[in-house]
Amino acid sequence: MAAHVFEKVSKVARWGNSLGFRIPQEGVDQLKLKEGESVNVRVKDGTITISRAKTRKKWTEKELLKGVTPSMCGPDLIPNREGKELI
Repeated sequence: MAAHVFEKVSKVARWGNSLGFRIPQEGVDQLKLKEGESVNVRVKDGTITISRAKTRKKWTEKELLKGVTPSMCGPDLIPNREGKELI
C-alpha cells in the first residue's frame, strides 16, 4: 500500500541561530516520529527531504568482548598488575 501524500504550509521561525518549522501531525504519524528522535535532513535542488534516522545498535561491553581471551590481549591489559612496568 502506497503512503498517503499530503502537503501543508508551515511557517519558518527562528530557534536560536537556526531556522526551523513544525512537522504536521500527519507527517509525524506517517514517519512514526517521537519527540527527541533524530531525523535525516537532505537538501537538494530546492527541496528538503526529512526521513527517520537509522538507529545504531548500542553495544554492551560483554558483546564487544565476546570471543576475546586473555591470550589475545597484551600484558598491559591484565588487571590487578601494580608497580613494575611490563616491557
